[in-house]
Formats: sequence, C-alpha cells, structure tokens
Amino acid sequence: MKLNKFISKYYSKSKKKAEKFILNHKVKVNNTVISDIFYDLKKEDKVYLNNKLIDYQSSGYILYNKPKDVDLNNLPNYVDLFLKDFYNQNNYFMLSLDHGYSGLVLFYDDINFNYDLRKNNIKVIYDITLKNKLNDDQRKSLIDDLKNIDQYSEVNLSENNTVGIKTLIVFEELILSELYNYNYSSIDRVLISNLDKFEVPRGKFKKLNNIEILNFKSLSTSPNKSSS
Repeated sequence: MKLNKFISKYYSKSKKKAEKFILNHKVKVNNTVISDIFYDLKKEDKVYLNNKLIDYQSSGYILYNKPKDVDLNNLPNYVDLFLKDFYNQNNYFMLSLDHGYSGLVLFYDDINFNYDLRKNNIKVIYDITLKNKLNDDQRKSLIDDLKNIDQYSEVNLSENNTVGIKTLIVFEELILSELYNYNYSSIDRVLISNLDKFEVPRGKFKKLNNIEILNFKSLSTSPNKSSS
C-alpha cells in the first residue's frame, strides 16, 4: 500500500491531509523520515506520525461468490485490486475453495478470529450436480461414505441428480475428495455458517456489515447453534 493511502485510510480519512503530513516531514517509516507520498510500504513496516505509531484496526470481512473456473491463486484483476486496496499490505486470510469448485469464499484480516479454534463449529452446505442418476445401492453407498467421515452430516438426494450436503468445514476436504468417486458436473459451496450464496451474485463480492460479522463469529463459537 502507498504511504499516502495508508495514512488516509487509518488516520486522516483524507488523502490531501495525509500528503501534507508526509511533505511536511511529519511521517516516519520505522526510524526514517519519508517525504515520498507514494512510498511503498512493506508488510512489516511501522508508520509513525509526529512520533506516534499509527495502529490500524481490522479492515473487515469480504464474501466472494467464486465462479468454478477462478483460481484463488490467480484472482480476476478486479477482485485482486479490490483486496489489495481493502487490506493493508494485501495481508488477509481466507476460507478458501479449490479451482474447479464454485461458491462462497470468505476473506478477512481479523487476527482475533482463530480459524483453528473455530473450524469444528463452522457449518457449510454444498450443492452437487451429478452427471448420472444414482441407483439405490449407489445412493446408500454415498450416504454411508459421507457419514463415515462426518457422522452428523446431512445428505439430501433428489430425483434430479442433485445432492445437498451439510457438514463442518473441518471435514470438507475429505468429503470433497470422496465425491471424486462419483461422476459430478459441479460442486457449489452455497453456505458458510450464516452466510448464504444468495447474498452475493456469482463473480461478485460484498463487505459484511457488523451484524453479519457478529453472527458469523457467534455461530462459529457455539456448537449447539444451527447455521440454517
């Protein structure tokens, strides 16, 4: 992030004021006075204004409805630019989703959200479209295989070759791997806890409001609450 943008975002709320601070030699990066308004900050840099550290807060949570062909290691330019602008030094975490799958991805920079402590309570729902109709034995086998991974998972098989699976995010890698044994045409993550795919169109993203964040974090710490 450029120095003028950093000060504007996390202190002055005005790029003109930020640039005035910099040009008047009021700003240090680490121990060095910087007068270049477009100075590129590094992830580990500390910025001081009048010798006081500018301590920035979490920028927030972004919900993205990923198309199937998007690789999160090579984001579309408009998403990549937005994230770089939204998060300081492009420093964020995400509830990821592999290439070849569509659906919800959550970006966040909240250091107080400890995924490893919460993953056993984050529910997800997948919609899967199969290429061929399953016979009774295949249907039973699919349910048994998924229950062996997550005994509390919910599996709904319809007559039109679609399967709905509710599970915990901690099990999703194993469950998605199991689905390779079945001939599917698409896998779509349609829900993460209280966050639903209908809240954001495919290929788009939205910033979560404070209530949505509070509900999401509350549900991920309360195993007895439902995400549906």
